[in-house]
Amino acid sequence: MTKKVLLTALIAFCTITIVSAKAKIPVCIPCETIQTIQELPTDSEIQKLAGQKVNLSYLNNEYGILWMSIWNTKGRYVLSDISNNTYFEIDAQAAKILKEKHNFDVETAQSPLSFWKKAGGKLVFSIIVALLIWGSIPSKKKDGEVKPVNI
Repeated sequence: MTKKVLLTALIAFCTITIVSAKAKIPVCIPCETIQTIQELPTDSEIQKLAGQKVNLSYLNNEYGILWMSIWNTKGRYVLSDISNNTYFEIDAQAAKILKEKHNFDVETAQSPLSFWKKAGGKLVFSIIVALLIWGSIPSKKKDGEVKPVNI
């Protein structure tokens, strides 16, 4: 039984990889995502430190398929440019400015990811795996005699 489940999972993974190469199904293994948390004012001291307009953002590695986040790792707060293409690590001086001027403590802040990003993909993925396992379990057949019925 365990061998069937592992074989099914292996085949599914290989199929997804092959199909995504041909059909362009979005698969992230891992994708680095940056989302803006707070836009900082242009006259902020942090803008002067960075030398350009930056925003407070959250950077994480996302594992997912079909725009559905399955797992998120290595989440941390960073400063990013307006287009979210470039990010800068928050040093001690920038963290102090964020805490004093913008009332945001980088050290104690929670993850800003939504429920769907944290658990939604895992729920859908778990349901699909459970259905695959349930479908592979053979049903119990009755070993009774079948009586013919005249209509």
